[in-house]
Amino acid sequence: MDELEKMTRDGYTPEPGAVYTILRRMDERGLVVSKWKRKGSGVDRREYTLTDSGVRALKEGLEMVKTRRQLMDNLIHFYGKHFEEKKRESDR
Repeated sequence: MDELEKMTRDGYTPEPGAVYTILRRMDERGLVVSKWKRKGSGVDRREYTLTDSGVRALKEGLEMVKTRRQLMDNLIHFYGKHFEEKKRESDR
């Protein structure tokens, strides 16, 4: 959870229950393995590690996100070119 907060720069913090549900599903599919990390003081924590299958799934997912991001960038560029420029021209 701490790592997620760092990655999102505190802009988005998912609900812990949702994250742990996803991790359990990933564990069932063999994408992660988990073990308990004992703490001398405080609460023990479950530590998750990606398996080779998990790394492959992550790479595939990342490629899909990159493709979607490119599509969004293209749509933003199209909008700017065809609508923002026309709006500026009509404002003159």
